Amino acid sequence: MDKHEPVAPDHQLALADMQKQLARYEQAFANIAAQPEPDDDFIDLRELWHMLWRRRWTILVTMGLILLVTAIATAMMTPIYRATTVLQIERDTGKVLEFQEVTAEESASARDFYQTQYELLQSRTLARRVIDQLGLQDAPAGQEEPGALRQMVTAVREFIVGEEEAQEQLPPDLEALFLENLTVQPVSNSRLVRLHYDSPNREQAALIVNTIARAYVDMNLERRFEASTYAKSFLEDRIKQVRADLEDSERALVEYTQARGIINQEDKQDILMEKLKEMNRAQVVAESQRIEAESQYQEALTASSASLAQALDSQVIQGLKDRRTELQSEYRELLKVFKPDYPKMLQLQEQIDQIDAELDTEINHIRDGIKIKYQAKLREEAKLAESIAATREEILSLNARSTDFQTLKREVDTNRELYDGLLQRMKEVGVAAGVSNNNISVVDKAEIPRGKHKPKPLLNLMLALVLGGFAGAALAFLFEMLDDTVKSAAELEKLVRKPVLGVIPRLAGKGAPEGEQLAIHAYMEPTSALAEAHRSMRTALMFSTAEGAPKTLHFTSVTAGEGKTTSAANTAITFAQTGSKVLLIDADLRNPSLHKVFARPNDNGLTNYLTGDAEPARVTQRTGVDNLFLMTSGPVPPNPAELLHGARMLDLASLAAKRFDYVIIDGPPLLGLADALLLADVAQASLLVVAAGQARNGGVEAGLKRLQHSRANVLGTVLTKLDLNKSSYGYGADYGYAYSYGSDERLRESA
Repeated sequence: MDKHEPVAPDHQLALADMQKQLARYEQAFANIAAQPEPDDDFIDLRELWHMLWRRRWTILVTMGLILLVTAIATAMMTPIYRATTVLQIERDTGKVLEFQEVTAEESASARDFYQTQYELLQSRTLARRVIDQLGLQDAPAGQEEPGALRQMVTAVREFIVGEEEAQEQLPPDLEALFLENLTVQPVSNSRLVRLHYDSPNREQAALIVNTIARAYVDMNLERRFEASTYAKSFLEDRIKQVRADLEDSERALVEYTQARGIINQEDKQDILMEKLKEMNRAQVVAESQRIEAESQYQEALTASSASLAQALDSQVIQGLKDRRTELQSEYRELLKVFKPDYPKMLQLQEQIDQIDAELDTEINHIRDGIKIKYQAKLREEAKLAESIAATREEILSLNARSTDFQTLKREVDTNRELYDGLLQRMKEVGVAAGVSNNNISVVDKAEIPRGKHKPKPLLNLMLALVLGGFAGAALAFLFEMLDDTVKSAAELEKLVRKPVLGVIPRLAGKGAPEGEQLAIHAYMEPTSALAEAHRSMRTALMFSTAEGAPKTLHFTSVTAGEGKTTSAANTAITFAQTGSKVLLIDADLRNPSLHKVFARPNDNGLTNYLTGDAEPARVTQRTGVDNLFLMTSGPVPPNPAELLHGARMLDLASLAAKRFDYVIIDGPPLLGLADALLLADVAQASLLVVAAGQARNGGVEAGLKRLQHSRANVLGTVLTKLDLNKSSYGYGADYGYAYSYGSDERLRESA
């Protein structure tokens, strides 16, 4: 075409549309390049929200059902009233007496004391006591009338096991039924506990909970009194036995002392021990004196008369020596005058000799005294040693004789101490049993409740609303996991690893086109969302390869009914609207439909050409759309695969590519047939049409594998029947640029 030749208006629109789509694709590719790599562990909250939005009716219906059931159940419930009393439980009782209690005292660090009290409050014994006091044997407190459901269960049970066997059952567990309505609620950080009792009768609820508190206090007192009574009885029996043992042991001791002649053996043994101590001390003194006397005796034997210490100390000897000294002095004086034989001299000498004789006699007496003293000390020491040995022997003999006596006496003392202790303890228990103080008191008595405790309609409905929301969300997740159909373009692109070249919306609502009208909707309603989607796909095809859109394009799908014929026809129309000559071939020889779409006869068509009965020009028809020509399928053959496998189909594709700008082939489904694989081998490129919410992931993967195994050039996919009202994945959301299918009014009008 000459560049100075004016451009037709249709061509101007096409060029403008192409420029607009080119700008959008450039922006989309820029956005995709700027996006980071997706993280497999990343949770897309928007995707999660969109999934919940798609399943909103599931969630809403579930919530509505649960709310309805809860409202009905709440309305059918019997009103229950709760009465409450408050008890104070102390660890230890007040000490009226200083006696030790019979029952075990709880230490301040005991952790199980209060838990024990709570269990006692919920014991079957206490429940039976209250039941007997209030006469609840025939009508258990708080028991509701059997509802319709329970009556139905009872009837079914009687029908299954027999009426007689159903009636022959154990009596009702009144204690369990009673305790089901009792609640023990400890008050944290205190010694208080609240008792709640639920009953359909408000007066009965207050009466029962007050009776429980009173019975619990009485039971605690009785337990203490019974423990004291049991202890007193036990002590009385034990005292009788210990008294008998004491009498027997005393009798045996008396008989033993009488038989051995023992009066007071302990005093005698004490005297002997004291005597032994005194003799030991005397023996020490005697031994020291004997040593001293022996020393003096040895000195007397060896020392001279002049050097003897005792002689030097004697006054007699000193007097004699002084007299002798005077006489000798006088003798020496007279010797100067007289001769030694002079009578006076002789008399003096005789006196001196007499004094010397007396000195010798005195010294000999001293020596004899020392000897006698030494001998006396020896005898004294020997006597003491004999007395000590005799005393020791007597003590040992006494100890040997007193072994049995001590055993008998010790048994008597032990029995007497045990008897005295038991007698004293029995007196204490007898006194303490009558003055035992209680450690449990009622702080607040229960009053008749004014309002009902349950059911609480608002709370039940709020809980039902929350539960319904969770249950609905769980069902939504379950349905989403079980639903393995393709739901979005992003999911399809991730599944097949091929670009999604077109996203075709579903037109729904009153007046929406169906069947043949839908296949030519791009021609009938050029401003509709469906026409705009196909024009977008046309633009994507024009930029899918470096040479532009493939000359020969094959449309197929995994199964029938996914919109491949509609996509092929509308794509051909959009290409023809750009001024290009387009040939649309109906190659679905098993279920042809394009002749119905364009209201053309199907007497002659592709099968006639493939069998050699006609030339291409004779089986090609005009469609009523400018630049669009149609080759119908022709009569349905018995062997479509053999016809498509022949060389004439390849020749037809080559000839059509020369005569027309674009050749679009509407082929049959993939699974179960070989026709689509043969057509994919003939065409330059194939498009796999996938219906959103209909095609399953496994089927799409299987169909794609079949195309790839046949070495087909799968250019990309087309997502059809996408419900924009339910799906959160619009075309723009998947490809990163803003795109609008028009206002809601246009969608409704086009629908």
